[in-house]
Amino acid sequence: MPNPLPLTVSLLWRETATSFTSRLAARNGLSASAFCSDFGVSLRSIVDGNPVAICAIAELGGVDPEKLAAWSPVAIGERRLNFRGHVFHGKTLRNPEIRGCPICLQEDSQSVDLPPEQAMAIRGHWSVPHVATCVRHGHPLVLLYRDPHPTARYDNAQHLAAISTAVLNGALDQPCEEDLTAFEDWLDERLLNGPGTDWLSGQPLHAASVFCRLLGTSLLRLEGLRLTHIAEDSRHGVYAQGFEVAQHGDEAVRRALMRLQELVESPQEGPKTIYPALYDRLSHDYVDNPDFASFRRVLRDHMAETWPLGPGDELLGEPVHERRLHSVTTASHETGVDTRRLRKQLIASGLLKRDCALPDCWAVFDAKAAAPILRDLTILVSATDFQDLIGATRSQFDLLVADGIIKPALEASRTKSVWDPRAGVELLTKLLRGAVQLRQSQHSWEHISKSAWRLKITPGTIIQAIMEGRLRRIGNLEGKIGYAAVYVDHDEVARLLASDAPPGHSIETFAKSVGVGQPEGLRRLIVDGHTTATRAINPRTKAKQLYITTADADAFHEKFFTPRTMANAYQRSWQSLRAELDRNGVLPFEHGDRNYGRIFLRAKVARVLDFGST
Repeated sequence: MPNPLPLTVSLLWRETATSFTSRLAARNGLSASAFCSDFGVSLRSIVDGNPVAICAIAELGGVDPEKLAAWSPVAIGERRLNFRGHVFHGKTLRNPEIRGCPICLQEDSQSVDLPPEQAMAIRGHWSVPHVATCVRHGHPLVLLYRDPHPTARYDNAQHLAAISTAVLNGALDQPCEEDLTAFEDWLDERLLNGPGTDWLSGQPLHAASVFCRLLGTSLLRLEGLRLTHIAEDSRHGVYAQGFEVAQHGDEAVRRALMRLQELVESPQEGPKTIYPALYDRLSHDYVDNPDFASFRRVLRDHMAETWPLGPGDELLGEPVHERRLHSVTTASHETGVDTRRLRKQLIASGLLKRDCALPDCWAVFDAKAAAPILRDLTILVSATDFQDLIGATRSQFDLLVADGIIKPALEASRTKSVWDPRAGVELLTKLLRGAVQLRQSQHSWEHISKSAWRLKITPGTIIQAIMEGRLRRIGNLEGKIGYAAVYVDHDEVARLLASDAPPGHSIETFAKSVGVGQPEGLRRLIVDGHTTATRAINPRTKAKQLYITTADADAFHEKFFTPRTMANAYQRSWQSLRAELDRNGVLPFEHGDRNYGRIFLRAKVARVLDFGST
C-alpha cells in the first residue's frame, strides 16, 4: 500500500470520500478519474464506497479510513445505498444536481492557502434531499452545479473551479434562517447519532421524512391552502408542518386525519381530495415498499374505522369486497328510510351514540350488527325515490327496467311504492365489486349508458356481460354515487360486443384488467410460451397483433394469479396475502433469469392459502 503523498489536503467536517479524492487529485494536478487509475482504483469504486478503494485513498491522503468513509454513501446492492446507517434508493442520493452551502465553501477557502477548488469540500448530508438548510449557518442549500454523468459529477474540484469566483464574491448567497425547524433538528440528529426513542424515529429515515412531507402537504388544507399556493423555494416548510404532528406518534397522526376529514361534507369527495398526495403516494407509489408499512397501516386503520366503505370503494389501492361500516346516509340509501327516522332508531338500539355530532354521511356504525334492524326497517319506495337511491336518471332507470335488470318487488299494486331499495344495493354491489377507482373519466372510460348508446346496444347487454365476468374493466368514478359512478372501458366493450370487434383484449388492456401495471412482463410470459395469446387482424389498423381471447384469458387465470385477481379470489387485501406468501417463500413466477413482474403460479399460491403452509 502506498505511503501518504507529499501533496495532500485535510479531511474537512462531514466531507465525502469523493470530495476528498477529487481535492487530493487536484492538489496533485490530476482529474479524480486519472488520479484513481494511477493508484489502482477507480473513481466509481469511491462513489460506491468500496472499502478497499476508500482505504487506498485514505493512506494516500494520510487520513483515517473510518473518518473518510463516515459521511459517504455505500452501495449495498439492488440500487440501494447505506448512508449513516440509513438505507436510501440510489436515485434519492445520487442526484445530477449537486447542492451545498456557499458560506461553508467560503470558510473552506479562507482557512487554507490553496486554490479555492482544492480547499472547498462537499458535505455528505447535502445529498439528502430532505435536508434544505445548512445546520451550521442556517443558509439554504443552493444548486452549485449540474452534471448528468453518474461518475464525473463527483469530481467536485473540477466543477467547483468553474464557480469558485461566484461562490467567493457572494453571488450564490441567500438570506439565512434564524433557527432550524424542529424537523431539521430531528433529521440532523438522526444522521449524526441514529434514531431516538419516539415513534417516528423508529421508522426508516427516508420513509419518515417523506411521510412528514406528504402529511404536511395534506395539512395545508386546514389553512385553506394547496401546495401550488406555496412558493417553490418555501415548500420545504411542509416537512416541518407534518413533523409537528408525526413526532407525537400514530394517534396524533390519526387525530390530524380526522381534522382533515371534517373539512369535507361527504366521503364521496374521495380520499385523494381529503388527504392530497398522502393517500395517492401510500396507495400507489409506495404500496410495495415495506419502509412505508407503518404509515400505510395508520391511514388504513383510520379509514377502516371511520369511513363507510362498501363494494366499489377502495382502501389504499385494494378493492373493498364487504361493507364493515354503514353511515346513516348509506343505510338510508339501502333501506329507503328517512335519515332522521333512521338515526333515532340507531340511537335507540345503541348502535349510534346519542351524543354523536357527526353529520349523517360520517356517522358510522357496525354494518353486520345493524343488519337485522335495517332489514326490519326497509320499506318499499316509489320509482322516483328508487332511481334517486341508486343514482340513476329517469331515462337510465327506465332502460334498466325495460332490460329486466331491475324489477318491482310488487307486480300488481295500487300504490306507487313497489321498489325494494335492497335490489338497487345488490345491483350496484355486483357492478362495482373489484372496480378500479377513477379520479376522472378520461381515455376510453365511459358511463354504461353512454357506451351502450355509442354502440347502439342496450345498457342491459353491457350489464349482463359484467355479471357474467366477460367485461373486467369496471371503474368507480370519484365524486359520483351509485349507478352514476359505474364506468366501463368502452374499447373493451366494443371489442366484446360490437359487430366489428377483434377477437379479444390487447395485451395492454388485459394487463390493466388483471392489475398488472406494466404489460411488458405479460408480453414476456406470452413470448416465452407460459401462457397463450391469439394473433389476429386489428379491425382498425388492419395489422396483425396479439390478442387475449376468452380462451386465452381462461388459460391465464387457470395457471396464474396477479395481486388483484388473488385479492378478489380470496376476498382479502393484497397486503395480508403478500405477508402470508412471504412467510411461506412464495415468490412471483420466474423462469431462468426471466422476470415477469408480480405474476404468481396459482398452484403455489393455492398450496399456501387453501391448505396452509407446506
